[in-house]
Amino acid sequence: MAPADTNPTVAIDTEEAFDSWLAKSNDILLLIDVHQEWSGPCETLMPTFSRLMLDIEKAEMRLAFLSAEIPTFAAKVQDLQSDDAKFGDVAEKGCSPMFLAVRFGKAVGIVEGANSPALVALVKEQIPNLKDEE
Repeated sequence: MAPADTNPTVAIDTEEAFDSWLAKSNDILLLIDVHQEWSGPCETLMPTFSRLMLDIEKAEMRLAFLSAEIPTFAAKVQDLQSDDAKFGDVAEKGCSPMFLAVRFGKAVGIVEGANSPALVALVKEQIPNLKDEE
């Protein structure tokens, strides 16, 4: 079992990394913590992320937790908006965390604030099914 303080979140630090992860959203669910540079990623929900990675079968093949700073990736994050997840102008977001569930290059759900039950429900709703060969 992984230690309780294990952080499964990957910080996206370049546009190339953002694009590479976005391409993977055809196969896995991306949960992106979108935050201001000065507030950093949400640490409150790290235990929730770790628990999901332990509880979901083959989670590492179906789910990725990412973080992206708004000042660096505002335009790319804005482009993720869809009919399923509207969040307005991302550049105007304050310090409250915003989590985007991304599949097939578009946001399919959103959780605003450190709402663990809503985040768990969103992941369980949107995570891809296991493939037969897995």
